Amino acid sequence: MAQGVSERRQSEAIIDATLVTAALEGAVAKGVEVGPLLSAVGSSERQLLMGEGLSPERFSALLRGLWDHLDDESSGFALRPLRVGCFRMMCQATIGCLNLRRALIRVGDFFRLLSDEYQWTLEEEGEQASFILGGEQGSDRAFLLLSLCVILHRWSAWMIDAPLPLTRVDLPFTDARFDLPLAPLLQARIEFGAPVTRLVFPRILLQKPIKQSGDTLSAFLADSPESLLTLYRPDDSLACQVRRYLEESSQLESLSQEQVAAQFNISVATLGRRLKREGHQFHKLKDRVRRARAVKLLLGSERSISEIALMLGYSEPSVFYRSFRRWAGVTPAEFRERHL
Repeated sequence: MAQGVSERRQSEAIIDATLVTAALEGAVAKGVEVGPLLSAVGSSERQLLMGEGLSPERFSALLRGLWDHLDDESSGFALRPLRVGCFRMMCQATIGCLNLRRALIRVGDFFRLLSDEYQWTLEEEGEQASFILGGEQGSDRAFLLLSLCVILHRWSAWMIDAPLPLTRVDLPFTDARFDLPLAPLLQARIEFGAPVTRLVFPRILLQKPIKQSGDTLSAFLADSPESLLTLYRPDDSLACQVRRYLEESSQLESLSQEQVAAQFNISVATLGRRLKREGHQFHKLKDRVRRARAVKLLLGSERSISEIALMLGYSEPSVFYRSFRRWAGVTPAEFRERHL
């Protein structure tokens, strides 16, 4: 049963609402009204709050609209905007390089011309190579840093016309910054809370020749770089499968770790061990699903707070109030008043 649910959900390829919301944070911080941008792609802030994500095509259109509005391909996160066309010029500057090593060195040179914020450097040691982003880091730039990693990783693979397996990715924010697994975006193990942003990969790949040319670049640039962010590969991690199973369960509160393990034909110990390896815990996954349901009921129904607490399995409304304040920083009533 769980396998069928997983296969069906994986085929949907939806960009999670958490990532969509994160993409807009830089613009919101600058006072931009994002409602019209969302409306243009058939969404709204309320829908995002209720966990409704976007298809890759609609997310791509949102990014393009956001960048054009700001004239900034950093989505408003950078102190000095990356004017629309920066990625195109970076591609033009690197397309004639002999191999990936020369291309990445030139990427570093290109970004240093733009701003001191972007200090990409290539380091080689032993059998490993690291492409490191110095400069401004931090949780408030999490989406920008993640986006740069995704774009440069996928651009590099396109340049050599071959997979570019990553050994590890270091990110300078905690795993709690995004309420979803990030490893599938980069197909690599992620170390959170690192001092710098870093892509680590086998050094031998630096010798790979550049296979692209000016002839292939034009077609590539037609919908880049936003298309590189929306080359979505459905997450097949156990944590994501468990969360999806919990989301589709009508008996969430009564579901035990033992019952979920049985659905996936593994022991409780194996379930816990595999979730831990992916950076998750069962009770936290269940808590996230409970929180998402609470938001949907608060914004999508007219039920009283007490009724919602009962529907979510809380014996007392006061327990629900405390839990919700811990999740959102406000009471359920305050949250509903702000967003309705």
